[in-house]
Amino acid sequence: MGEGGGDEGDSEMKLEKVSFQSEGQRISGILHLPEKENLPCVITSHGLLSSKNSEKYIALGEQISREGMAMLRFDFRGIGESEGSEEDNTVSKKIADLSAAIDFIRSYPGLGNRIGLLGSSLGGFLSLTKASMDKEIRAVVVWATPLHMDDLGSKKQEEDYPLPPEAFFEDLPKHRLLPLLPKVSNGLVIHGEKDELVALDQALGIFYSLHPPKEIHVIGGADHRLTDPAHRQRAIELSVDWFKKYL
Repeated sequence: MGEGGGDEGDSEMKLEKVSFQSEGQRISGILHLPEKENLPCVITSHGLLSSKNSEKYIALGEQISREGMAMLRFDFRGIGESEGSEEDNTVSKKIADLSAAIDFIRSYPGLGNRIGLLGSSLGGFLSLTKASMDKEIRAVVVWATPLHMDDLGSKKQEEDYPLPPEAFFEDLPKHRLLPLLPKVSNGLVIHGEKDELVALDQALGIFYSLHPPKEIHVIGGADHRLTDPAHRQRAIELSVDWFKKYL
């Protein structure tokens, strides 16, 4: 099931390299674990061109564990240290991977069943989709998340943002977020005012459709990736406070 090892860090928190199976593929992750028992756990989902080792997820994991919660960050199949190929880059397969991550955390000793989800961009889309399907998910936080990706193929793509494979677009029509959102509560929407990839009205569309309790925070001047350290830290603080409240 899981593979331990690779512990590092101080006495109050450790990092553990873990892996689990998703549809026969080995998924690689890192667990941030405070030295406590029966911990709530946040599972993070990275975006289309990111990975579990993105600076923002490392910083988030450090902050969350300082507050006495665990966090899992993992690479979706075909990315980073996980098995799989570029053709595995579809929403359906990513939802399967996130489901496997949730099952792994539920089976992990000492983590109990208080689980929250956090995702950025496509990872937020996946987190909301999964939360609508799983009543045991207690809270969801999304950063820079699209309500839909209908214009992804037509938008003039910059070199920094290459298009996903054809398989992604063939699978995409199966996944409509809007009808699922009323099934999701305890949701926090965080969006940059100057997001160049996902328009602010998509964040508002998500927020209005969520079931209460819910909140939205627009970070003034922030871009899609929360490049400015101050913007990123603000998003982290808001997220941690939300999970402390609802997990």
